Amino acid sequence: MPDQVRRRQWREESRKRRGNLHIPECLTWGAFNLDFPTLDNPGVVELQIFMRELDGEAQWAKSREEIIAEFMRKLLPLKSPLNIIASIPSAFPGSSGDMILLKDSRALDDCLREKFDKPLLYRGSVSGNSLSGRQLSLDAFWMHLREQINNTIDVYDYTVADPAGRTRRMAVQEVLSHWEIPQPKRHAINLLDIENRIGDFCPTEIIRHDLSNKLSCGIPENLGKTESQWRNERREFFLLSGANAISSIHVDNGAQLTWIMILEGRKIWYFPRKVTDDAVRLLALAGSQWSHGYEEGWVRVELCAGDLLVMPPSFPHAVFTPDDCLAVGGHFYTAPHLSSTLRGLRLQEDYPDICNEDLQADFYNLLTSLLHNGSQVWTATQRVDILTSSSLFLDNLDTASLAIRYKANGRASRSRGASDRQSRVIERLNSRSTSRNYLGQSRTLFMNALEVFRKQLLETWDIHS
Repeated sequence: MPDQVRRRQWREESRKRRGNLHIPECLTWGAFNLDFPTLDNPGVVELQIFMRELDGEAQWAKSREEIIAEFMRKLLPLKSPLNIIASIPSAFPGSSGDMILLKDSRALDDCLREKFDKPLLYRGSVSGNSLSGRQLSLDAFWMHLREQINNTIDVYDYTVADPAGRTRRMAVQEVLSHWEIPQPKRHAINLLDIENRIGDFCPTEIIRHDLSNKLSCGIPENLGKTESQWRNERREFFLLSGANAISSIHVDNGAQLTWIMILEGRKIWYFPRKVTDDAVRLLALAGSQWSHGYEEGWVRVELCAGDLLVMPPSFPHAVFTPDDCLAVGGHFYTAPHLSSTLRGLRLQEDYPDICNEDLQADFYNLLTSLLHNGSQVWTATQRVDILTSSSLFLDNLDTASLAIRYKANGRASRSRGASDRQSRVIERLNSRSTSRNYLGQSRTLFMNALEVFRKQLLETWDIHS
């Protein structure tokens, strides 16, 4: 058969295959406006400037599927197999995407079985199917709040000039009155961590992989309700944000994984394209309103009603809320990520300002229980990862000891004309040491549990070697 005939046949077959080829559609995102009224308030102006700078650094996130689709579109016009092969290096970059796009609940379950370094995103707003069996509107939530009219809520108020004083308590009645102000004349407030007393919204797949749930299920007892001790340590919270509310760059508390589901409204979620320990240190050094210098820049995703986002531990992010928004979420630990949790916990101990909240004794208590009772949960690889991360706590000088040594060295060198830098370093070290004192016995027991875990694992290796 002549070469010309072969090429003609190959082109016809390729054309038929391309006709049946399904190419994923590009992700679509909604528009939003950062030119919102500031009401001439310095605090709001400051945050608006920050958000404009951050948005200028960001691009819409792409999933791996979208990158592959773009690659396929570039190949469609090509006729020669050699041209296709030659175009692959330039048309198909090695990126795995900015996020992991989930198709269904099984995909969420599969991802939670492994360690992931990018956010998981399920777009229920597009599929029409939520991964939660519950729905809640803003109107229904307002009715819920009216039943607790005499209670108070922690609020982040942007009109307060000093960022350290923006978190304050408001009466429920005051919150309700605030939301009755027409939106263009109403400054944005964030209602922080409202305890969920309505019912569980957490997807079943997250509950299944939550280590606190695994720990409670592993305790021998009667599984029937008769004479059973009910165990539910999970805590869900609502986030109620007014239009144009802004959360500057931070990580979530205790190096936990975070899930967030939008019930009504929208949020624009920003995160670095590449997150490493260095990115967290940059946050600590540059502050929560400095977006420059992050490796490979920033990306953003739009979260709408029905969408679910899951972030790995110690994941820097910032949030803009273009419309009044009600969301529900929670925190949890998983076995594949426990080594990442230990690294993130150490970073938060050393750099408390990376988080908007203080470390709690409960985190150390839960991790202590997991280390003592989780032997049936970890795989061999996970045990090694935990052992490696434990060295951040066990093989380093304690901050208090480091401060004492630095003081001694400072006294010896002052005669040689040392600068005031030493006193600033000592002050910072002492500050870190003092910030942990309130954790007291909980952190001590956690350190002991880490030491026992390491000793037992090393002894096991000696036995089998």
